[in-house]
Amino acid sequence: MSSEKRKDVNDHVCLKLKRIERNELPESTHDSFDPFDIQKLQKSLTHKPWILHNRAINSAILDCEHVDHKVTAHLRSDEACKLELDSAPVFRPTKEEFENIVKYIAKIRQVAERFGICSIVPPDSWQPNCRFKESKIWETFKFQTKVQQISNLQISKFDKFKRANRDLTMELDYRRDGFECRNGPEFSLQTFKEYADDFEARYFEKHKFGTPVWENIENEYWRIVQNPTENIQILAGNNLDSNVFGDGFSSLEDDRTECTKSGWKLDNAHKLPGSLHSFDSDGSAGLSTRVDIGMCFSSHCWKVEEHNLYSLNYLSIGASRIWYGVPGKYNSKCEAAMNNLFRKHITQVSPSYLQSEGIPVYRCVQYPKQFVLIFPGAYSSGFNSGFNVCTRVNLTPFDWLPYGNQSVEIYSELHRKTLISYDKLLIEGCRDTVLKLKRDSEEWKVICGTDGWLSRALKSRVKHEHLRREYFCNAAQSRIMDKHFCSLVKKECVVCYYDLYLSAASCSCCPERNTCLEHSKQLCLCPWSSRIFMFRYTMDELNLLVNALEGKLNALFRWAQENRQLFVNDRKK
Repeated sequence: MSSEKRKDVNDHVCLKLKRIERNELPESTHDSFDPFDIQKLQKSLTHKPWILHNRAINSAILDCEHVDHKVTAHLRSDEACKLELDSAPVFRPTKEEFENIVKYIAKIRQVAERFGICSIVPPDSWQPNCRFKESKIWETFKFQTKVQQISNLQISKFDKFKRANRDLTMELDYRRDGFECRNGPEFSLQTFKEYADDFEARYFEKHKFGTPVWENIENEYWRIVQNPTENIQILAGNNLDSNVFGDGFSSLEDDRTECTKSGWKLDNAHKLPGSLHSFDSDGSAGLSTRVDIGMCFSSHCWKVEEHNLYSLNYLSIGASRIWYGVPGKYNSKCEAAMNNLFRKHITQVSPSYLQSEGIPVYRCVQYPKQFVLIFPGAYSSGFNSGFNVCTRVNLTPFDWLPYGNQSVEIYSELHRKTLISYDKLLIEGCRDTVLKLKRDSEEWKVICGTDGWLSRALKSRVKHEHLRREYFCNAAQSRIMDKHFCSLVKKECVVCYYDLYLSAASCSCCPERNTCLEHSKQLCLCPWSSRIFMFRYTMDELNLLVNALEGKLNALFRWAQENRQLFVNDRKK
């Protein structure tokens, strides 16, 4: 990078930080360093990579003319933490296999699901245009970065760095990915790449040793996490809205190639036939594509996808991404091991530790123009080996249904908000399938019939709904839901956040508040006799849909008679 360009980048970054003058120094920092001790101050600023690396700063609080800030941390090969891991499978579909994403995932699932994670290398014919490289996006669009303090991921060992020299002028909050999250500067993709490349070159001393391979970066990453010797903070743009950047692929208006129509284009993936989200009539349960912009060492800590959803990740441009996956069958065991460490404030767990607990961990290295697929219930984590841009989306093929059903009840027990309405997806999927799918076709046998994915999922939900109504409701106080209930906004129980698509309880004293049937007594202080129980469908209607889905002729005929309007609307489309 030229000195002029670096100055522009530094000027851009510097303006986003608020300098703390002498009379503004937070009280909590006085124990951390003496503001007149230049050596300690230099050390405190060394590994904040957005702060000028080699530009002189006129610091009013130091009574000196210049302070030179350099990246003095560097690769410590002699202290490397090398991982001994088996590799996740790599699949290379043919052009024909690659044409249908849902069928291909179903084809590889029995093999790949045992690893929790796999990579998919598209055929040579897959040559999508990368929209991120367009000058309008590359040079103009700005995104907000977040600070990731990599050396604090195991703060029980390294707590002194957590509390030293913190910039309290930035607002703090805590994210689910394990990082204490503060806003960093804004960047364009171009300026962030320049900054990220400069940081990497200095840290690994490329002028001496050349470009490091991903194995060396991995060893150093886990050395920093497990045995930190410096306070190392980096930046990342995570979970960005694709409405700004797009999914990285050119749109149909810009590009008429087959890639823009493909299910592997992430904005298309979750709405394809064979996906439950293709039945979502109003889009309220849609799962949008998200964008992650990273640099060397930027990370995501161990997590399971919301609602145990599939996650499809595409690396558009940049350096490789190193992933780690734990198969879904070890979910409970992995969660117990993680919780034990989380209580000690350790948020990034070494794969070696999980292996010592009898939990298999597999490594997956993702390169540009490749996909990584994470299966339902699998734990995953990872980090980037350099600047890159990834896009991701959650998928809901029919084989996800058992995992979705499980997450509904677990979220309720934990009093945790739901991201999607599982019952809405399921019911609309069943109704649409009965309406459109030819009975006794191959697809019908897989998803319907007596043992299909939809049939089993619907029977389970109907049985559960029947029990709740029988134990918690009074028939005399029951009525059919207003057709507009849940029509625009997903309704949730005010106690446990249970999705209220199928049933809900209310009281005239607080019409804007609703609970699930189980928590109706906690809605208000009115007598229980004042409760109103609302049902979207009667049990007879739900059981009729079960029988129609299983292919029973009398049930199909009766269902068709009672839902004639659906057929009329379908013909109009």
